[in-house]
Amino acid sequence: MLGPRGLPDTEQEKVVARPLVRRLSRQLVFLTFLAAAAGGVATTPPASASAPAGEPTVRVVQAKPTNKTPRQLRAFWTPQRLREAIRNSGTDAAVPPAGGVGGTSTSRPTAVAGPGSAAPAAPPKNSAALRGKAATAELAAAVTASRRVSNVAAWPMSAVGRLFYTDATETEWFACSATSIATNNRNSVWTAAHCLHAGPGGDWRRNHVFIPAYSNNSNPYGWWYGVSVLALDSWIEDRDYESSDLGALIVVPETGSANLQDTVGGWGHNFRGGTAYTNARSFGYPASGYNRPDSDFFNGEYMMYCEGNTIDADNNNPFDDRIRMSCDMGGGASGGPIATGVGSSNVQIVGSNSHRDGDANGNYVNNHLYSSNHYNNAAVVINALNS
Repeated sequence: MLGPRGLPDTEQEKVVARPLVRRLSRQLVFLTFLAAAAGGVATTPPASASAPAGEPTVRVVQAKPTNKTPRQLRAFWTPQRLREAIRNSGTDAAVPPAGGVGGTSTSRPTAVAGPGSAAPAAPPKNSAALRGKAATAELAAAVTASRRVSNVAAWPMSAVGRLFYTDATETEWFACSATSIATNNRNSVWTAAHCLHAGPGGDWRRNHVFIPAYSNNSNPYGWWYGVSVLALDSWIEDRDYESSDLGALIVVPETGSANLQDTVGGWGHNFRGGTAYTNARSFGYPASGYNRPDSDFFNGEYMMYCEGNTIDADNNNPFDDRIRMSCDMGGGASGGPIATGVGSSNVQIVGSNSHRDGDANGNYVNNHLYSSNHYNNAAVVINALNS
């Protein structure tokens, strides 16, 4: 996750170890903890995406992130661990070598993975998420200094929440942001891949808990427990920030048969590879940010947002189609959605908060917030969730 301070040298070495093919005119502070990741997690055989002969392909790798039951996870996540996870969300950062973004692929895979967009799924009419004032009325254009969302429990903000997880040894606790996304299984959560897997040389994060509409330790729709996580091999093997810092969880409630989508709704998606979106909004739970004191971010306890237009991160680089918007959210906002249509009935995820520009000391240097391009790679993950 994004943070103003550098990782220990051993952690920074994990970032720079792989060769870089793409050379860009910036250094980046990545939104990732890069702590020692989980070990001993069984994985299922990855599913391959079809692609024309000679073109690169990506595969979804699915894993079980914990051997605990939902009730055991509830007991594991004590109030002290939750507080420490939120504190940690703003402290770790990694700086790659000068001019590099990371990853080794030279282009986005061209595999056609399926429909590029899907409509949102609002919760049923009798859901608490649809009662009361809608949460979108407060949003205004060109919000680059993030503001607090005051009504997080109303649709569509009810679908956004906190994602807690541990490292491999279950001795360090961390937090990202995430969103309920509309899928056939009705229990899917969209986030950044680095909240699920550490990348090359690492392993899966563990013990995921998603708390939709989290606000200052409140959980109006309960806790939802990760029973399966999905990331791409292009992230796991190459740490591809351009198109693969994205992934998903499948969750279950602590008890009963309720599903997440009927409880808080599910945002739609637009994974057609675009970079220029008007009136886009980014949401997350930052504990730090650019050019502001950490105290402005309420210790990461509240959902915040930015609003504005997005652009292509580097129009001069054909191999870099990341999405960029002006927003000061930092550590803790990782995995939060960048979406269009939040003020309408057609809210669609177009990206997820991934990383920021930074200097060699891990300090943010501008107001640029980046997402991996959500195109075929993102559609491959959606297809796996819908299968």
